[in-house]
Amino acid sequence: MVRHGGANSAGVGGGRQPRPNRPAGTVKRASLTKTLLPSALLLIASLVAGVLLIEGMLRIVIPYDPMHAARELGWIRKSSFDWARFYTVDPGFGFRPILGTALYDRFGTRVNSYGLAKRPGVARLLFIGDSVTQRGRIIEALERVYGDEHFEYWNAGVESFNTVQEVAYYRRFNAAIRPDHVILTFHPNDFETTPVAFLNSAGRLVVYAPKRPLREINPWWFEQSRVYRILIALTLREERDHRAIVAEVRASLRDLRDILSRDGIRLTVLVFPTLAPLSEWKPEEARAREEVLTMLHEFGIRHFDLLSPALEAIERGVQVEEVRGDSYHPSDEVAKRFANYLEAHDLLVPAGPADAAARGSASGSSR
Repeated sequence: MVRHGGANSAGVGGGRQPRPNRPAGTVKRASLTKTLLPSALLLIASLVAGVLLIEGMLRIVIPYDPMHAARELGWIRKSSFDWARFYTVDPGFGFRPILGTALYDRFGTRVNSYGLAKRPGVARLLFIGDSVTQRGRIIEALERVYGDEHFEYWNAGVESFNTVQEVAYYRRFNAAIRPDHVILTFHPNDFETTPVAFLNSAGRLVVYAPKRPLREINPWWFEQSRVYRILIALTLREERDHRAIVAEVRASLRDLRDILSRDGIRLTVLVFPTLAPLSEWKPEEARAREEVLTMLHEFGIRHFDLLSPALEAIERGVQVEEVRGDSYHPSDEVAKRFANYLEAHDLLVPAGPADAAARGSASGSSR
């Protein structure tokens, strides 16, 4: 039989079928993609290169500038004292003392001659705070007033600490000494969050106090990138960020009150003033004082406001500053006046009968 249609279905002579025409829109989009993709990639590469160039220039020209996103505690990096010998970076605190050295024992307190075992009839006082506490002038003045027969004076102050750090430090280290009475000194600049801290290429400790809570900042990026610091600064909302940090301080004070109450330990807060006439105070210093006093009243925390004896000393011409021009650290003379004021208002109660402790606890708040 003869077959018809010897040509196969692919077409005469075995050629391919013609491809159907693509819609004009599809062709146009494909063409645009081919045209725009290289341009987009080039733009992204240019932006990245620009950011890296800016980053490099900033590292060279202003390597430690916080770019308005924080306040550098520059005296730590610039100090003739090598902080890195006695202080370490610790994410829980930003930085903290290295324990078990000539400065701080394993409980996070300044080295002293007391034993860990408590002595009958002797109240163990634990002072926590920043450099005002650490330098010990008020503590030494209190010891001269009250003596050492009925009291031990343990100093857990840490230079440049704030309240958030101090409470965390108590919980992790200081609580082990089982104090009878914790005395916290609240400083005008204590409304701060946990700092960003790191060692620079020279092994020096570098510390920044961010203007927003640390939980909203990536510490690694903050350390590494000046451009990141600029982005943080551009997104700051002054009032909102201040209130967020105040909320952290509130939570820390409330936690300290609750922990000590649970353990049967007394808590007293000394509200330390700026050592200058009120007319010379910065607005943020006056605001800080009012905010902390409001908190302490709200939480029912026993406290003493040292503003009155400070102003009286200033009016009498007393040298109130440790070093002239430094309104944040007390001289020996004004520390003595603070101690006399606190003694007159029954700051301390000797260890002993329960009624004595109850009487001290009932003294409440002192303005």
